[in-house]
Amino acid sequence: MAFQFANLPRRIYRVGWGDDPLAYAPLDILKKGPGRWDDLRFRFRTGYFADSLVTCFIETLVDLRPDPATVATLLAMGEQLPDMDLAVSEALAPKYASVVITAEDRLVDIAHAQSREEFRLRARRRKRLKAGDFLAAHLQVPRRAAGIVYDGGYAGICAPSAEALAVNAASVAVTYNIFETLLDSNQPRVALVPHTVRPAAEQAIDIASARDFLRI
Repeated sequence: MAFQFANLPRRIYRVGWGDDPLAYAPLDILKKGPGRWDDLRFRFRTGYFADSLVTCFIETLVDLRPDPATVATLLAMGEQLPDMDLAVSEALAPKYASVVITAEDRLVDIAHAQSREEFRLRARRRKRLKAGDFLAAHLQVPRRAAGIVYDGGYAGICAPSAEALAVNAASVAVTYNIFETLLDSNQPRVALVPHTVRPAAEQAIDIASARDFLRI
């Protein structure tokens, strides 16, 4: 048994902190809100990329999506709803959108049945895992998987976008989660070349598509 792999596409996309499209999140920020594929012990950082800028914006803005019950309560009370235009603007103000060119490389396809079984064996888990276990709201499993894949010497993890799936079960949006070689090296384990980078707020069409998808 071994991990199953997925090829990186020629172009991947990112919405991240700072105007360096390959920079990893500062460790102090990361520890306040680690991502799905970050190591439990913070021995390395993970760079989050996706198959499109729309997917990146969905991942970035998903926390702004109002809870339907809360909205209904506010409307019933005659209260004013949050200004989503302002909330989106503030969320994206410090962010930059990038297109990155990749070299030929592969990431572990963690949702594949073979990869799930390999992870189970390496993690010494008794219970078999479903693909959804890596994409659920509880993040212990994916973060444990990130550490095991990193320790195996692999470049990163490919997985469906959990945030997109939470909104639309038919979504096939994909994320590419690329590990740092060593903590604070700011060097990814695969060869990546920045193609374009600009303030995230300038990507009006992609932002609008993500907001429409999230209904915000």
